[in-house]
Amino acid sequence: MQFFDRLSIRYKLAVLLALSLALGLCVSCGVALYSTFAAERQSSLRALHQIAAITSENMGAALAFHDAHSAAKILAPLHTNPHVRYVFVEDEQGQLLGQYRAPATPQAQASAWHIALQQHAARPAFNRREDAQDGSPDGLRQGIESDYHYVIYPVEFDGQRIGTLALLADNEAMYAKMQQFVVWQGAASVLILLGLLLLSWRLQLLFTRPILELIAGMHRIGLSKDYATVLATHHRDEFGELYRGFNAMLQEVRVRDEKLSQLATTDALTGLANRGHALETLHTMLTRAQRNAAPIGVILLDVDHFKQVNDTYGHPGGDQVLRDIARIAQASVRTYDLAARFGGEEFLVLCDAADLPTTLEVAERIRASVASHVFCLADGRTLRASVSLGVYVGTGAHATATALIEAADQALYRAKQAGRNRIESAQA
Repeated sequence: MQFFDRLSIRYKLAVLLALSLALGLCVSCGVALYSTFAAERQSSLRALHQIAAITSENMGAALAFHDAHSAAKILAPLHTNPHVRYVFVEDEQGQLLGQYRAPATPQAQASAWHIALQQHAARPAFNRREDAQDGSPDGLRQGIESDYHYVIYPVEFDGQRIGTLALLADNEAMYAKMQQFVVWQGAASVLILLGLLLLSWRLQLLFTRPILELIAGMHRIGLSKDYATVLATHHRDEFGELYRGFNAMLQEVRVRDEKLSQLATTDALTGLANRGHALETLHTMLTRAQRNAAPIGVILLDVDHFKQVNDTYGHPGGDQVLRDIARIAQASVRTYDLAARFGGEEFLVLCDAADLPTTLEVAERIRASVASHVFCLADGRTLRASVSLGVYVGTGAHATATALIEAADQALYRAKQAGRNRIESAQA
């Protein structure tokens, strides 16, 4: 059972189909064998019954006149039938008139059969009869044993019963036909089973292929983590429902991952990249800059007098200022630059492959846009704000992310010390 559990579903289905087919063939063969055996029994008895009827009709006169010589002559032609093994005729008083014993039949066997036939004759009429029919003479008895079948037929003369004729034949002909039938039936069953197994193997593919394709798709997606994949299918049945359900699950996973990724890399207040994502991006840019010997610009900016804004307009007002500055910074950078909220009222801008003039240009756009912007609060009040910016451009040759940010922070400190709303820069 454990071995069966470990089998692939296609092999399980093939095994079940094979067992079902084999069971069906066994049942059909069993029914066919039984039907054939019953028919052969009937045929054997019918043939012996016909011999008995003809012999009884010819035996009437011989038995009426107790003519043993005539009785022997009537029984003699039975040797032409090799399966008739023993025959005897006797009168109503049980006196034996004549008998026939096949040459290959020992006398002892014939004597045993004689006793057995007398016992069968002593039983009630039609006892163990296989094919009693209307018009059969009274006193007819017939039946089949394991190694022989017999007919005990009444002998009549002038309408009166005057004796009994008993015929016994072996079952070799019947068993030979049954053996031949079994061979042919077995060969046909094997061929049918092989054909049905081949057909069932092809048919099981109709059921297992969609499942195996789905499993293969699941493995590919599990390895690639590409949840944007859509498994296509042309099935309109339950397999189609399974594929559509799996694709819907992939969609939910994709949306969930996008949300988680956004939460992991985005600042919830401003919508900009958060500190962690900014540092990862800076490491990537720095590695590329070191490989290409290109400069990298870092801008660190801070909202001037932000504590005063919070104290005057409350935290909702301060949050609104941060959101507006974030939108200004995002609109001022180049498409391949990154604007991020670095913490509190600090923002970080990373300018990829930018020299000092380019980085100063980006910083100035931010400073000027913030200075000219009117911040509208939710309660209808307005205010103005400014930012101080520190700029540092490194060559990337021996720089580190920490060194770049610290240099930009020192430049920012100088900008605040110099009066705020201005830019201070440093270059490696």
